[in-house]
Amino acid sequence: MNFSALKIKLPKKKELKRHQAKRSGGAKPGFTLPEMMIAIFVITVGLVGIYAIVPRVVLGGIWDTNRFIAAELAKEGIELVRNIRDTNWLAGLDWDSGLAGCSGGCEIDYNDAAPVAFQDRFLKISSNGFYNYETGQETKFKRMITIIREGEDLLVQAEVSWPGKYSPLVVKSRLYNWR
Repeated sequence: MNFSALKIKLPKKKELKRHQAKRSGGAKPGFTLPEMMIAIFVITVGLVGIYAIVPRVVLGGIWDTNRFIAAELAKEGIELVRNIRDTNWLAGLDWDSGLAGCSGGCEIDYNDAAPVAFQDRFLKISSNGFYNYETGQETKFKRMITIIREGEDLLVQAEVSWPGKYSPLVVKSRLYNWR
């Protein structure tokens, strides 16, 4: 087939404009009132949605930060009880020595050799980043450790509370006399 013999006739500019004017009823190009109203509605809904979501995202980030810190403080509380158990073994004492008095709740930090009765105090954070009850800047977190004997095991529960959403956070662990 010979394509060079094929000729396509394109309309001239004047004819094209006349054809477009006939199709649109002679109206000038632009937006109609309903189109403008729909566009404004869509933009408004988008902006309202953004303004509604942003505060939730910011607050959600704060709540998640508090929950993360609380989880680490609870984990630390259980590790402190494990450390007391291990120190008892190394000193030749009963593995659960000093842990029996925590069934009603107690406080433990790295500065204490043994748990003390729960006094509902806020934890403080030292300049080194360690949480304790004695020195540093006061935080909004409280930690209560509960130790309950269940047969030959100890059930250790660390409860960290703070003012706000998702409080308190509770972590449980079992300690065994594995020696």
